[in-house]
Amino acid sequence: MHILIANVGSTSLKFKLYEFPSERLLAEGTIEAIGRAASPASYRNERGETRRRDAAVADYGEAIRLAVGWLTDPAVGVLASLADLDCVGFKTVHARKVSGAVRLDEPVLQAMRDFEGVAPLHNPIYLTAIGYFRETLPHMPLYALFETTFHQTIPPEAHSYAIPRKWREDYGIRRYGFHGASHWYIAERVPQLLDRPAQGLRIISCHLGGSSSLCAIRDGRSVDTSMGFSPQSGVPQSARSGELDPFVVLYLIESRGFAPEDVRQALCFESGLKGLSGGLAADIPPLQEAAAQGSAEAQLALDCFVYETAKSIGALWVACGGCDVLVFTGGIGERGADIRRRVCERLECLGVRLDAERNRAVAGECTISAPDSAARVMIVPTNEEIIVARRIAEKMAADS
Repeated sequence: MHILIANVGSTSLKFKLYEFPSERLLAEGTIEAIGRAASPASYRNERGETRRRDAAVADYGEAIRLAVGWLTDPAVGVLASLADLDCVGFKTVHARKVSGAVRLDEPVLQAMRDFEGVAPLHNPIYLTAIGYFRETLPHMPLYALFETTFHQTIPPEAHSYAIPRKWREDYGIRRYGFHGASHWYIAERVPQLLDRPAQGLRIISCHLGGSSSLCAIRDGRSVDTSMGFSPQSGVPQSARSGELDPFVVLYLIESRGFAPEDVRQALCFESGLKGLSGGLAADIPPLQEAAAQGSAEAQLALDCFVYETAKSIGALWVACGGCDVLVFTGGIGERGADIRRRVCERLECLGVRLDAERNRAVAGECTISAPDSAARVMIVPTNEEIIVARRIAEKMAADS
Protein backbone atom coordinates (compact mmCIF):
# COMPACT_ATOMS: atom_id res chain seq x y z
CA MET A 1 0.00 0.00 0.00
CA HIS A 2 1.29 3.48 -0.92
CA ILE A 3 0.10 6.44 1.14
CA LEU A 4 0.97 10.03 0.26
CA ILE A 5 0.85 12.37 3.27
CA ALA A 6 0.27 16.06 2.51
CA ASN A 7 1.24 18.60 5.17
CA VAL A 8 -0.33 21.91 4.19
CA GLY A 9 0.90 25.33 5.25
CA SER A 10 -0.42 28.79 4.46
CA THR A 11 1.89 29.03 1.41
CA SER A 12 3.59 25.63 1.39
CA LEU A 13 3.06 21.96 0.65
CA LYS A 14 5.22 19.26 2.20
CA PHE A 15 4.70 15.66 1.19
CA LYS A 16 5.98 12.22 2.10
CA LEU A 17 5.23 8.95 0.33
CA TYR A 18 5.22 5.81 2.48
CA GLU A 19 4.95 2.15 1.61
CA PHE A 20 2.97 -0.01 4.03
CA PRO A 21 3.20 -2.26 5.97
CA SER A 22 6.98 -1.77 5.84
CA GLU A 23 6.67 1.98 6.62
CA ARG A 24 9.43 2.70 4.11
CA LEU A 25 9.78 6.37 3.24
CA LEU A 26 9.98 6.24 -0.55
CA ALA A 27 10.16 9.96 -1.29
CA GLU A 28 9.58 13.40 0.19
CA GLY A 29 9.46 16.97 -0.96
CA THR A 30 8.66 20.58 -0.11
CA ILE A 31 7.15 23.36 -2.20
CA GLU A 32 7.32 26.80 -0.58
CA ALA A 33 6.07 30.32 -1.30
CA ILE A 34 3.10 29.09 -3.33
CA GLY A 35 1.54 31.98 -5.23
CA ARG A 36 4.68 34.11 -5.18
CA ALA A 37 7.19 35.09 -7.86
CA ALA A 38 9.63 32.37 -6.85
CA SER A 39 8.60 29.09 -5.20
CA PRO A 40 11.59 27.06 -3.98
CA ALA A 41 10.80 23.38 -4.39
CA SER A 42 12.82 20.27 -3.58
CA TYR A 43 12.37 16.51 -3.87
CA ARG A 44 14.36 13.48 -2.73
CA ASN A 45 13.69 9.78 -3.20
CA GLU A 46 14.89 6.82 -1.17
CA ARG A 47 17.80 6.31 -3.58
CA GLY A 48 19.12 9.76 -2.72
CA GLU A 49 18.22 11.25 -6.09
CA THR A 50 17.04 14.85 -5.91
CA ARG A 51 15.31 17.56 -7.89
CA ARG A 52 15.15 21.31 -7.23
CA ARG A 53 13.46 24.25 -8.92
CA ASP A 54 12.66 27.87 -8.06
CA ALA A 55 10.07 28.78 -10.70
CA ALA A 56 6.79 30.29 -9.54
CA VAL A 57 4.05 27.90 -8.43
CA ALA A 58 0.74 29.68 -8.91
CA ASP A 59 -1.53 27.71 -6.55
CA TYR A 60 -2.00 24.43 -4.71
CA GLY A 61 -3.23 22.76 -7.89
CA GLU A 62 0.08 23.46 -9.62
CA ALA A 63 1.97 22.40 -6.49
CA ILE A 64 0.11 19.08 -6.43
CA ARG A 65 0.84 18.46 -10.10
CA LEU A 66 4.52 19.21 -9.49
CA ALA A 67 4.67 16.78 -6.55
CA VAL A 68 2.82 14.02 -8.42
CA GLY A 69 5.01 14.61 -11.46
CA TRP A 70 8.15 14.02 -9.42
CA LEU A 71 6.71 10.89 -7.80
CA THR A 72 5.94 9.36 -11.22
CA ASP A 73 8.90 10.80 -13.16
CA PRO A 74 10.69 8.03 -15.14
CA ALA A 75 14.09 9.24 -13.90
CA VAL A 76 13.54 10.02 -10.19
CA GLY A 77 10.05 8.76 -9.48
CA VAL A 78 9.15 5.89 -7.17
CA LEU A 79 5.73 5.09 -8.63
CA ALA A 80 5.22 3.60 -12.09
CA SER A 81 1.96 5.54 -12.34
CA LEU A 82 -0.72 7.10 -10.17
CA ALA A 83 -2.51 3.75 -10.26
CA ASP A 84 0.08 2.62 -7.69
CA LEU A 85 -1.01 5.29 -5.22
CA ASP A 86 -3.67 4.05 -2.79
CA CYS A 87 -4.64 7.26 -1.01
CA VAL A 88 -3.68 10.77 0.01
CA GLY A 89 -3.71 11.57 3.73
CA PHE A 90 -3.82 14.90 5.56
CA LYS A 91 -2.89 16.09 9.06
CA THR A 92 -6.09 18.05 9.53
CA VAL A 93 -6.69 20.20 12.59
CA HIS A 94 -10.29 20.66 13.73
CA ALA A 95 -13.88 19.74 12.83
CA ARG A 96 -17.19 19.96 14.62
CA LYS A 97 -18.02 16.60 16.25
CA VAL A 98 -15.40 14.79 14.13
CA SER A 99 -12.13 13.29 15.30
CA GLY A 100 -10.01 10.24 14.51
CA ALA A 101 -8.81 8.93 11.16
CA VAL A 102 -11.63 9.41 8.67
CA ARG A 103 -12.35 9.43 4.96
CA LEU A 104 -12.83 12.98 3.70
CA ASP A 105 -16.40 12.82 2.48
CA GLU A 106 -18.74 15.81 2.25
CA PRO A 107 -20.07 15.58 5.86
CA VAL A 108 -16.50 15.69 7.21
CA LEU A 109 -15.60 18.63 4.98
CA GLN A 110 -18.73 20.45 6.17
CA ALA A 111 -17.73 19.77 9.79
CA MET A 112 -14.39 21.43 9.01
CA ARG A 113 -16.18 24.41 7.47
CA ASP A 114 -18.31 24.68 10.62
CA PHE A 115 -15.13 25.22 12.64
CA GLU A 116 -13.36 27.60 10.24
CA GLY A 117 -13.79 30.40 12.76
CA VAL A 118 -12.31 28.25 15.54
CA ALA A 119 -9.19 27.36 13.52
CA PRO A 120 -8.97 30.26 11.04
CA LEU A 121 -5.29 29.76 10.24
CA HIS A 122 -5.71 26.04 9.53
CA ASN A 123 -9.12 24.89 8.32
CA PRO A 124 -9.52 27.27 5.34
CA ILE A 125 -6.05 26.36 4.05
CA TYR A 126 -6.66 22.64 4.36
CA LEU A 127 -10.08 22.91 2.75
CA THR A 128 -8.52 24.77 -0.18
CA ALA A 129 -5.76 22.19 -0.60
CA ILE A 130 -8.18 19.26 -0.27
CA GLY A 131 -10.33 20.84 -2.95
CA TYR A 132 -7.36 21.01 -5.31
CA PHE A 133 -6.48 17.38 -4.58
CA ARG A 134 -10.07 16.36 -5.38
CA GLU A 135 -9.86 18.22 -8.70
CA THR A 136 -6.39 16.98 -9.62
CA LEU A 137 -6.89 13.36 -8.49
CA PRO A 138 -10.68 12.93 -8.75
CA HIS A 139 -10.70 9.16 -8.19
CA MET A 140 -8.15 9.08 -5.35
CA PRO A 141 -9.42 8.23 -1.83
CA LEU A 142 -8.66 11.11 0.55
CA TYR A 143 -8.26 10.46 4.29
CA ALA A 144 -7.37 12.61 7.28
CA LEU A 145 -6.18 12.27 10.85
CA PHE A 146 -7.41 15.15 13.00
CA GLU A 147 -4.95 16.63 15.49
CA THR A 148 -7.55 16.31 18.25
CA THR A 149 -7.56 12.50 18.02
CA PHE A 150 -4.69 11.74 20.41
CA HIS A 151 -6.29 13.91 23.10
CA GLN A 152 -9.62 12.06 23.19
CA THR A 153 -8.33 10.16 26.24
CA ILE A 154 -8.11 13.32 28.37
CA PRO A 155 -10.45 12.75 31.37
CA PRO A 156 -13.53 14.96 31.96
CA GLU A 157 -11.98 16.88 34.84
CA ALA A 158 -9.20 17.99 32.50
CA HIS A 159 -11.17 18.65 29.31
CA SER A 160 -14.27 20.31 30.80
CA TYR A 161 -14.55 24.09 31.00
CA ALA A 162 -16.49 25.65 33.90
CA ILE A 163 -19.24 26.96 31.61
CA PRO A 164 -22.98 26.24 31.28
CA ARG A 165 -23.76 22.59 30.55
CA LYS A 166 -25.66 23.57 27.39
CA TRP A 167 -22.49 25.11 25.97
CA ARG A 168 -20.55 21.94 26.63
CA GLU A 169 -23.18 19.47 25.44
CA ASP A 170 -24.92 21.32 22.61
CA TYR A 171 -22.07 23.40 21.23
CA GLY A 172 -19.20 21.00 21.86
CA ILE A 173 -17.09 23.49 23.80
CA ARG A 174 -14.33 21.63 25.63
CA ARG A 175 -10.57 21.29 25.71
CA TYR A 176 -9.66 19.47 22.50
CA GLY A 177 -5.88 19.85 22.26
CA PHE A 178 -3.77 19.94 19.11
CA HIS A 179 -0.39 18.83 17.72
CA GLY A 180 -1.82 15.38 18.33
CA ALA A 181 0.31 13.62 15.71
CA SER A 182 3.50 15.07 17.18
CA HIS A 183 2.64 14.15 20.78
CA TRP A 184 1.47 10.70 19.60
CA TYR A 185 4.84 10.13 17.96
CA ILE A 186 6.60 11.03 21.20
CA ALA A 187 4.29 8.67 23.10
CA GLU A 188 5.28 5.80 20.79
CA ARG A 189 8.94 6.64 20.21
CA VAL A 190 10.17 7.36 23.76
CA PRO A 191 9.34 3.86 25.12
CA GLN A 192 11.21 2.40 22.14
CA LEU A 193 14.26 4.54 22.86
CA LEU A 194 14.23 3.62 26.55
CA ASP A 195 13.44 -0.05 25.84
CA ARG A 196 10.60 -0.07 28.32
CA PRO A 197 6.82 -0.37 28.02
CA ALA A 198 4.60 2.68 27.74
CA GLN A 199 2.60 1.37 30.69
CA GLY A 200 3.70 3.21 33.81
CA LEU A 201 5.77 5.77 31.88
CA ARG A 202 5.05 9.46 32.53
CA ILE A 203 6.10 11.78 29.71
CA ILE A 204 5.72 15.53 29.25
CA SER A 205 6.01 16.33 25.55
CA CYS A 206 6.97 19.90 24.62
CA HIS A 207 6.28 20.64 20.95
CA LEU A 208 7.84 24.08 20.62
CA GLY A 209 7.94 25.90 17.30
CA GLY A 210 6.04 28.51 15.33
CA SER A 211 3.04 26.89 16.98
CA SER A 212 3.64 25.35 20.40
CA SER A 213 1.80 23.04 22.76
CA LEU A 214 2.63 20.70 25.63
CA CYS A 215 1.08 17.38 26.55
CA ALA A 216 1.05 15.13 29.62
CA ILE A 217 1.29 11.49 28.52
CA ARG A 218 0.72 8.64 30.96
CA ASP A 219 0.67 4.97 29.93
CA GLY A 220 0.99 6.08 26.30
CA ARG A 221 -2.14 8.25 26.43
CA SER A 222 -2.78 11.97 26.58
CA VAL A 223 -4.14 13.02 29.98
CA ASP A 224 -3.90 16.80 29.59
CA THR A 225 -2.55 19.42 27.20
CA SER A 226 -1.88 23.15 27.08
CA MET A 227 -4.12 23.99 24.12
CA GLY A 228 -7.87 24.01 24.53
CA PHE A 229 -10.96 24.61 22.37
CA SER A 230 -8.85 26.16 19.63
CA PRO A 231 -5.18 26.28 18.53
CA GLN A 232 -5.28 29.90 19.72
CA SER A 233 -4.83 28.91 23.37
CA GLY A 234 -1.91 27.77 25.53
CA VAL A 235 1.60 29.23 25.56
CA PRO A 236 2.39 32.28 23.35
CA GLN A 237 2.69 31.34 19.69
CA SER A 238 4.72 33.15 17.01
CA ALA A 239 1.95 35.61 16.19
CA ARG A 240 -1.02 34.11 18.07
CA SER A 241 -1.83 35.25 21.57
CA GLY A 242 -1.98 31.99 23.47
CA GLU A 243 -3.96 32.01 26.73
CA LEU A 244 -6.12 35.10 27.20
CA ASP A 245 -8.85 36.17 29.61
CA PRO A 246 -12.05 36.05 27.47
CA PHE A 247 -13.25 39.33 28.93
CA VAL A 248 -10.37 41.10 27.16
CA VAL A 249 -12.20 40.38 23.90
CA LEU A 250 -15.56 41.55 25.29
CA TYR A 251 -13.95 44.74 26.59
CA LEU A 252 -12.37 45.56 23.23
CA ILE A 253 -15.66 44.99 21.39
CA GLU A 254 -18.02 46.64 23.85
CA SER A 255 -15.90 49.51 25.23
CA ARG A 256 -13.31 50.22 22.54
CA GLY A 257 -15.39 49.75 19.40
CA PHE A 258 -13.48 46.84 17.94
CA ALA A 259 -15.25 44.67 15.38
CA PRO A 260 -14.96 40.91 16.04
CA GLU A 261 -12.95 40.47 12.86
CA ASP A 262 -10.48 43.16 13.99
CA VAL A 263 -9.93 41.27 17.25
CA ARG A 264 -9.54 37.98 15.39
CA GLN A 265 -6.98 39.55 13.06
CA ALA A 266 -4.96 40.97 15.95
CA LEU A 267 -5.05 37.76 18.01
CA CYS A 268 -4.04 35.60 15.03
CA PHE A 269 -1.47 37.76 13.27
CA GLU A 270 -0.24 40.54 15.58
CA SER A 271 0.05 38.85 18.99
CA GLY A 272 2.25 36.16 20.56
CA LEU A 273 5.98 36.76 20.28
CA LYS A 274 5.35 39.34 17.58
CA GLY A 275 3.01 41.32 19.81
CA LEU A 276 5.20 41.06 22.89
CA SER A 277 8.20 42.33 20.92
CA GLY A 278 6.30 45.31 19.55
CA GLY A 279 6.18 43.81 16.08
CA LEU A 280 9.93 43.26 15.97
CA ALA A 281 9.85 39.54 15.13
CA ALA A 282 7.73 36.42 15.48
CA ASP A 283 10.57 33.89 15.61
CA ILE A 284 13.03 33.02 18.36
CA PRO A 285 16.42 33.49 16.56
CA PRO A 286 15.87 37.13 15.50
CA LEU A 287 14.44 37.89 18.94
CA GLN A 288 17.53 36.44 20.57
CA GLU A 289 19.73 38.53 18.30
CA ALA A 290 17.75 41.68 19.07
CA ALA A 291 17.79 40.96 22.80
CA ALA A 292 21.57 40.53 22.68
CA GLN A 293 21.75 43.99 21.12
CA GLY A 294 19.75 45.48 23.97
CA SER A 295 16.10 45.30 22.87
CA ALA A 296 13.93 45.21 25.99
CA GLU A 297 10.84 44.21 23.99
CA ALA A 298 12.64 41.27 22.38
CA GLN A 299 13.82 40.21 25.83
CA LEU A 300 10.26 40.44 27.16
CA ALA A 301 9.00 38.16 24.38
CA LEU A 302 11.67 35.56 25.17
CA ASP A 303 11.08 35.83 28.92
CA CYS A 304 7.32 35.36 28.52
CA PHE A 305 7.76 32.34 26.25
CA VAL A 306 10.18 30.67 28.68
CA TYR A 307 8.01 31.48 31.69
CA GLU A 308 4.77 30.21 30.17
CA THR A 309 6.44 27.05 28.88
CA ALA A 310 7.95 26.24 32.29
CA LYS A 311 4.65 27.03 34.04
CA SER A 312 2.79 24.67 31.67
CA ILE A 313 5.33 21.92 32.35
CA GLY A 314 4.74 22.38 36.07
CA ALA A 315 0.99 22.06 35.64
CA LEU A 316 1.34 18.98 33.44
CA TRP A 317 3.77 17.47 35.97
CA VAL A 318 0.85 17.47 38.41
CA ALA A 319 -1.59 16.19 35.77
CA CYS A 320 0.75 13.30 35.00
CA GLY A 321 1.35 12.44 38.66
CA GLY A 322 5.05 13.11 38.23
CA CYS A 323 7.41 13.00 35.28
CA ASP A 324 9.87 10.34 34.15
CA VAL A 325 10.82 11.93 30.81
CA LEU A 326 10.66 15.54 29.68
CA VAL A 327 10.86 15.71 25.87
CA PHE A 328 11.63 18.70 23.66
CA THR A 329 10.56 18.48 20.03
CA GLY A 330 9.51 20.82 17.21
CA GLY A 331 11.75 23.45 15.63
CA ILE A 332 12.47 25.40 18.82
CA GLY A 333 12.46 22.30 21.01
CA GLU A 334 15.00 20.53 18.82
CA ARG A 335 17.28 23.46 17.95
CA GLY A 336 16.78 26.03 20.72
CA ALA A 337 19.55 25.18 23.19
CA ASP A 338 19.22 28.46 25.08
CA ILE A 339 15.43 28.17 25.36
CA ARG A 340 15.79 24.61 26.70
CA ARG A 341 18.40 25.78 29.20
CA ARG A 342 16.27 28.64 30.46
CA VAL A 343 13.11 26.51 30.71
CA CYS A 344 14.93 23.79 32.64
CA GLU A 345 16.54 26.32 34.98
CA ARG A 346 13.01 27.27 36.06
CA LEU A 347 12.30 23.58 36.68
CA GLU A 348 15.21 23.06 39.05
CA CYS A 349 12.71 23.35 41.92
CA LEU A 350 11.29 20.05 40.60
CA GLY A 351 14.72 18.45 40.48
CA VAL A 352 15.35 18.88 36.74
CA ARG A 353 19.04 19.19 35.90
CA LEU A 354 20.55 19.69 32.45
CA ASP A 355 24.00 18.63 31.34
CA ALA A 356 25.22 21.90 29.79
CA GLU A 357 27.55 20.27 27.27
CA ARG A 358 24.97 17.73 26.13
CA ASN A 359 22.43 20.51 25.71
CA ARG A 360 24.82 22.45 23.47
CA ALA A 361 25.93 19.44 21.40
CA VAL A 362 22.57 17.98 20.40
CA ALA A 363 22.55 15.48 17.53
CA GLY A 364 19.30 13.74 16.70
CA GLU A 365 17.65 11.66 19.42
CA CYS A 366 19.55 12.11 22.65
CA THR A 367 19.44 12.66 26.42
CA ILE A 368 20.59 16.06 27.66
CA SER A 369 19.91 15.79 31.39
CA ALA A 370 22.49 15.37 34.13
CA PRO A 371 22.71 11.96 35.89
CA ASP A 372 21.09 13.35 39.06
CA SER A 373 18.09 14.91 37.28
CA ALA A 374 14.69 14.00 38.73
CA ALA A 375 13.43 13.43 35.17
CA ARG A 376 15.33 12.38 32.08
CA VAL A 377 15.38 15.28 29.59
CA MET A 378 15.45 14.22 25.94
CA ILE A 379 15.49 15.65 22.44
CA VAL A 380 13.32 13.59 20.09
CA PRO A 381 12.76 15.01 16.58
CA THR A 382 9.10 14.54 15.78
CA ASN A 383 7.63 12.72 12.79
CA GLU A 384 4.01 13.71 12.43
CA GLU A 385 3.66 12.26 8.93
CA ILE A 386 4.40 8.67 9.97
CA ILE A 387 1.74 8.87 12.69
CA VAL A 388 -0.81 10.16 10.17
CA ALA A 389 0.17 7.41 7.73
CA ARG A 390 -0.07 4.70 10.41
CA ARG A 391 -3.50 5.72 11.60
CA ILE A 392 -4.82 6.07 8.05
CA ALA A 393 -3.40 2.67 7.08
CA GLU A 394 -5.19 1.17 10.07
CA LYS A 395 -8.43 2.93 9.10
CA MET A 396 -8.21 1.75 5.49
CA ALA A 397 -7.56 -1.81 6.64
CA ALA A 398 -10.58 -1.63 8.94
CA ASP A 399 -12.74 -0.24 6.12
CA SER A 400 -11.73 -2.89 3.60
